[in-house]
Amino acid sequence: MIVVPEYRGHRIEVEAVVTGMRWNATVRILRLFSQDKPHVDVVTCLKLTPELAEHAGEIWAKRWVDVKATEGE
Repeated sequence: MIVVPEYRGHRIEVEAVVTGMRWNATVRILRLFSQDKPHVDVVTCLKLTPELAEHAGEIWAKRWVDVKATEGE
């Protein structure tokens, strides 16, 4: 599990999930100091190892935060 405690006002948690013989990532994005519900999504990356899947999920989550931050959300 990868935890980014603070990225542009958000906390990112990424956990690898096995799918068949490959790995995907479950991502939770929480806005810090807010009562909003976390954004939870499954990133389909089909990586060979859980570490690679978590890294791909972290990159996806940071991009998601970057897009939402520029939208003013």
